[in-house]
Amino acid sequence: MNARHQMRTAILRSIAGLVLAAATLAFQVDGRKAQTTPPAPEKQKTSKPLADYSVIVVEPFIVENSQATKDFPAGEEANLQLSTIAGLRASALFEKVIDGSTKPAEGSPSSSPKEGERRVILSGSVIGFSKGNSGARFMTWPLPVGVSKAKARFVFRDAESKQEVFRFQKEAKFQATMSGGLATKEEQMTHVKVGLVEALIQEIRQRL
Repeated sequence: MNARHQMRTAILRSIAGLVLAAATLAFQVDGRKAQTTPPAPEKQKTSKPLADYSVIVVEPFIVENSQATKDFPAGEEANLQLSTIAGLRASALFEKVIDGSTKPAEGSPSSSPKEGERRVILSGSVIGFSKGNSGARFMTWPLPVGVSKAKARFVFRDAESKQEVFRFQKEAKFQATMSGGLATKEEQMTHVKVGLVEALIQEIRQRL
């Protein structure tokens, strides 16, 4: 046991200088691996496809039924949608952010657009998830082993024509905390959701 502990300590010390900055992060969004799906040729007319929209409607998110998502916690897609709504409202990128999971009452401000108001609909799908391995994270911390990660596809459609405006995919990861990678499942999901929402908002900023 002592030999194993000494070996682990030696390994960690040898890489500490390289990973000190990264080890302080509670989560990371891997920008290099985050995939942005190129739009169809007819959608490539502008790099600012959201510039004319002042209102965004966030529809209920879904989880694709596949082996890649079999471990995704049930119900977390709804929490991801709520986190997205909260993040978009805080960002003030749109004049109005509407929760598309509730049907507005007839005559309410969100039931129909004002004159000259353009709306875009955001749909989200969880297309991949790995719950990772907390034991592996603890034994190898701060190396990126046993990470939790989730991948989502975001699609934007014009509310009036229902035509797709553009889409992209993002992946967020939970790697480790200062405690050496130990975290509850709820904490891991929170970090991953925050990572996806931040990646989404960053992409939207570039498209406005």
